[in-house]
Parts: sequence; structure tokens; C-alpha cells
Amino acid sequence: MKFDKEAWEPLTIDMTPLVDCIFAIILFLLVTSSFVDALEQDLSIELPTQGSMVKVQAAPARPIVVNVRNLPGNRPYYHVENEHMTLPKLTGLLSKARMARRDQSVVIRGDRNVKWEHIAAVMGCCAQAGITKVSATVEIRETP
Repeated sequence: MKFDKEAWEPLTIDMTPLVDCIFAIILFLLVTSSFVDALEQDLSIELPTQGSMVKVQAAPARPIVVNVRNLPGNRPYYHVENEHMTLPKLTGLLSKARMARRDQSVVIRGDRNVKWEHIAAVMGCCAQAGITKVSATVEIRETP
């Protein structure tokens, strides 16, 4: 078989479809994107002055965390800030915290094996102290 040297042409790549695709992508992005006008267009403003200081509200109170564990014999163990609590002592602590901060909140961390009545007893202490922001924590398990 005889090949002609003149029949061979140099290999070229046509870039026209590639350029068309790039322009189509750019056009799509321009059409679908939204531009937000800058809210502060004029940064050279002079703010007015105020004669007296503005009172800033205090930061929200850190919640009181009550841990409830189960001791042998199904006895509850109430634990707040590294201190063992009885229910009357817990009620007193919550009352003092409520007097100090009106927006005081309580987080109850109950062990999985503790009976519901012990969690309800902590909720009762919160109610006696006048604390209405009470929440309980649970462990979130991701389902496979």
C-alpha cells in the first residue's frame, strides 16, 4: 500500500464549539444571578450625636444545668455545678437564681435509666421557683 505524503493534512482542533459553550455558560450565569444593590452607597456620612448613653440590656443568663442520675435501688441523684442537691435545696437554688435574673432558664440532663418521675420532680422545683424556661436534653443519633 502506498501513502501519499501530500494527502496528509496537519491535525487541527476546531475551537468554535468550545467557545460557543463558554459563552452559553456565561450568558446562563448572567441571566440567573441576581445582583444586590449596596445598602450603604454613600459611606461619607456624619452620624448624629446623642446627649446621654443608651442603656444596653444585659446578656441572657447562662442556663442552670441540672443533671439527674440513677443510683442503685432506683434512687435519684441531682447534681448542679459539681454539687449534690436534694429537691428542697434545688428549689432554693432555683428561687435565688430567679430573683437575681427574671429570664433564668433551666436545662435538665436526665440519664436514660432514670425514671420520668425524677425528671418531673425537677420540673416541679422549677415551677415552684417561678422559672418557666425549662428544657430537657437528648442525644441525637444519626440513622444509618
